[in-house]
Amino acid sequence: MTSISEMVINFHMTETCNYRCGYCYATWEGNDSQAELHQSSGDIQSLLRKLADYFLSENPIRKALRYTSVRINFAGGEPVMLGARFVSALLLAKSLGFRTSIITNGHLLSNKMLERICPHLDMLGLSFDTADFLLAQSIGRVDRKSAWLSPSRTIDIVTAYRALNNHGKVKINTVVNAFNWREDMSHVIELIQPDKWKLLRVLPVYSHQLTISSAQYHAYIERHRLYSDVITVEDNQDMWQSYLMINPEGRFYQNSDACQGVAQSPSILDVGVESAIAHVDFNAESFARRYQSNESATTKVQ
Repeated sequence: MTSISEMVINFHMTETCNYRCGYCYATWEGNDSQAELHQSSGDIQSLLRKLADYFLSENPIRKALRYTSVRINFAGGEPVMLGARFVSALLLAKSLGFRTSIITNGHLLSNKMLERICPHLDMLGLSFDTADFLLAQSIGRVDRKSAWLSPSRTIDIVTAYRALNNHGKVKINTVVNAFNWREDMSHVIELIQPDKWKLLRVLPVYSHQLTISSAQYHAYIERHRLYSDVITVEDNQDMWQSYLMINPEGRFYQNSDACQGVAQSPSILDVGVESAIAHVDFNAESFARRYQSNESATTKVQ
């Protein structure tokens, strides 16, 4: 197996979110918000230290993938809703030797929050599906007051991030779905100038809501072919068992078959990393193929 430069662990810190995207799969059956690890700073610290002890040392996954660095990607739900709890987790991860990133809807990235976190983020990831407000409403990418992440606000956030961290990378995640697959985002992408633009075909984890055909997905990709140097394509088959993910309760999880939800491990805090990861179908070869593809698509993002 060809080596990869970086191992990425996606830590979904909370299920709570201010948006209601129709395709969202970041939900876990039986999840209790009071059991989410961020409720206790000690639990978050314990989880991150266990992950550091395992993944930053020699282990079977490192032997298989030969990675040289490990990045914790904070996700949700919406991690910025946790405020100081998220900031503390980010700073601890950085101090333990992890590279760090976030995937956020950007709605709560105030100037104060940007100043607190940007210097400590190796990558800022923004979920940005559409430049059209009506499409955002249809998808569910608005809050209860119908506020959304507009193109102008997205550009402002990216500009602020780059001013605060001149070594940081910018990634845009776009879920191509039944509402936005006809849209042309070229004008906005031209202004944002992301280091990476990931185009994900909506994944039917719990239902076929908002799903699209392969032809519709590839039509979207073709429409934006001028940005192929930064585009990473992730069709449904690319996502099964190819992500290393941890839910808000500190359990590894993997997507099951279409519309079958997710499979979860015991708590990492209870059984340790090695035992917990054995309970989910993480496919190291699929992970490597996805990241090798990413790295060959653009060398600007590590």
